[in-house]
Amino acid sequence: MLARRLTQLRQRLDALRQPPTGRGPSWSWPFGRKVRGPEDLSLPVLVALDRELDRVGVHTAADARLLLALGTQRGRAGVLAQGLAGRAAQALEEFEECLRLVERAHRSGEMPAGALTALDRGFVRLARAVKVADLFGRPLEPFEGDAPFEIFERPVETDRQRPPASARLAIAELLAGRARENVIDLVQKRRDLDLAHEMLLRLGTDADRARSMALRNDVAEARERVRAVPPTRSLDALVRNVRENVQKDPRGAYRSLQGLYERALEAGDAELAAAARSALTPLLPPEPRLTRLVEDAESESLVRWLGESDAAEAPEHEAEDAPDERLADLAFSLQPEQLATFDLAAGCARYFDVEDSLTEEFVESNTAAARAVPRQVPYPTQTMSFATTGSLDDLHHFVITDPRRILQDLAAHRQLVRTYLDDAPPPRPRKVKRTAVRVYVCDASGSMHGARARFRDALIIAELNNLRVKARRGEAFDPLYFSFFNDVPTELARVDTAAEATRQIEKLFRDSPAEGQTDISLALLSAFDSIRAAQGRDPYLARATVVLITDGEDRVDLDLIRRTRAPMGALDIALSFISLGEENPDLKSLVLEQRAAGGRAFYHPLSDEEIRWARTEFDTPWRTLLPRDVPATLAALESLAPHLDALEAVAAGRVPQAGVAVEASFDALFPDSPAPSPSPEAPGPDVAARVADILEAVGEAASLAPADRRATESVVLLQHLLSVYGLTPARYLAVLSGGGRPVGDALERVRLLCRPFG
Repeated sequence: MLARRLTQLRQRLDALRQPPTGRGPSWSWPFGRKVRGPEDLSLPVLVALDRELDRVGVHTAADARLLLALGTQRGRAGVLAQGLAGRAAQALEEFEECLRLVERAHRSGEMPAGALTALDRGFVRLARAVKVADLFGRPLEPFEGDAPFEIFERPVETDRQRPPASARLAIAELLAGRARENVIDLVQKRRDLDLAHEMLLRLGTDADRARSMALRNDVAEARERVRAVPPTRSLDALVRNVRENVQKDPRGAYRSLQGLYERALEAGDAELAAAARSALTPLLPPEPRLTRLVEDAESESLVRWLGESDAAEAPEHEAEDAPDERLADLAFSLQPEQLATFDLAAGCARYFDVEDSLTEEFVESNTAAARAVPRQVPYPTQTMSFATTGSLDDLHHFVITDPRRILQDLAAHRQLVRTYLDDAPPPRPRKVKRTAVRVYVCDASGSMHGARARFRDALIIAELNNLRVKARRGEAFDPLYFSFFNDVPTELARVDTAAEATRQIEKLFRDSPAEGQTDISLALLSAFDSIRAAQGRDPYLARATVVLITDGEDRVDLDLIRRTRAPMGALDIALSFISLGEENPDLKSLVLEQRAAGGRAFYHPLSDEEIRWARTEFDTPWRTLLPRDVPATLAALESLAPHLDALEAVAAGRVPQAGVAVEASFDALFPDSPAPSPSPEAPGPDVAARVADILEAVGEAASLAPADRRATESVVLLQHLLSVYGLTPARYLAVLSGGGRPVGDALERVRLLCRPFG
């Protein structure tokens, strides 16, 4: 697959932003040709292919999938796949050769100005060409409409047919398989998945790495699904829970049924899955509305990471939400490459399970109050005494010695009454939380740049955001500590409030350090000192987990670490490591020592291939060929036949003479009600003003065209203007929903001219 080479190119582009490791003697690069000027950065093959894809109308991955579905229906997908793959391979070779010239110039210190900008722009173009080719190279199932409910067997992987090299992986597969087959008993299913997750964490760098990574993803997704529903031990208990909560908590009842349906699919139980589906179907809205709700839910999936508050919240919470608004404003100002860190943080939160709380409760008994203390009670007991009163309320307990003196005794509060005594109950034991802390020690040396730095920051952002969300919900959470280190460790930051978590997230985006040399031993010693200080502030601190994130490029003084870690008293400290890029045998041996002593620790190395990503705006879910609320039926796809013909010409190497536009695309590019952007990036005032100007110009020009041609002409004019001003259709569509009143008025004017009757 050509797309796999994109990650390698992305890594090499990131490396160009770092100073050269060593220039060497002046004769070290004399024979290699270097980039000399703009003519070497022009990339004519890639630019031509990019211009042709613009003319075809393939602006997003959703557009490519629409044409793929039409091409598959017409039996032309195979020819398209071969032609597009060949042209994408030519563009890839051209870009790689240009990158090689720039790398030589970078190493010799002669890189011309603007080279990185040109390569970044070319990489975005290359990503679209390569991803379109790979998309057509994958098979697509034909559209069949509503089919009877059927569960297909899972494809048997060849690796699973042989025994795993590690016995731990075999146990994890057994537990995961047992959990997959367990549909009813959620308590046992959770237990099996947790044990499988723990075994995979401890697997480390054992054999069958690809096999263990795939299983770990499956287990992480299954744990996430099981946590979303209340635990039940039987089907009767689940049905009873649904009936009891259907009125007071309909969302919870629906989630329970949905969870049953998903577990039945996972286990391959077609009968139970069909029954659960029949129970869910009456609760769902009509299909067009359901499709829109699903898309809206996907587009709003990052709200949890951006801190946007619910619009229905009371006004008194405005002051509390101020930090979250600052975080949202920060996200709106970030570049697309930085915004992808939010997606990466969401994956880290699930993959490394940062949401598991380490806090536990224990009972503290009060031994000083063990002696029984008698107290007066209103009922008869074996212990009776006498008291005096002046009230008639205790008339039935009066002890009358002289009837003539009753009035005088009452007036003087000397009237005798019987009282009964009983031992007071022992004091109730007090529940005390034994807190735990996570201490993240993050490598900030010069080698931690590019994808490694993004992954490191994403882990911390995941932890900080989890703490921020729990604080806003009023849930219990443990404080978080983290610091960066190179040859000098920074001060350990303590985060225990939502406002501080927001501030630290903002700081990470503004200034992500990467300089100096790696000194792991010094960083761990500094973390131990900080844990001692935290224990002095919190007498109930029971456990601490130190997670070191490093690229492994340093030796570790194991004896010094053991001596420093030993005198911590009853405080249990676990050392875990995430090694990015390269493995470190010293860190792995520390983890093995802890496991041998019965401790919980993991060592997880991730190669550069596993942590790198190459997302661009092409991967957006926007459609520009069909409106988002129009299903991709055969009739709707047939209207895109001119686009498919143009794409076939591009695959064959023929240049389309002009841009292709059909009337069906008008509602996609000029929607009646613009959908919220799936990206958290908000348009700036200059971009919004540019889009408003474009819409006004399109409306003015469309008014001069014949009425039956206005819609198609508007699409052609819009595509041309977006190309002229360097705006992608995805960014243009995002501006429509967040560009303000001028953009909305201009859009409404275009629709009124081209669709006067709706």
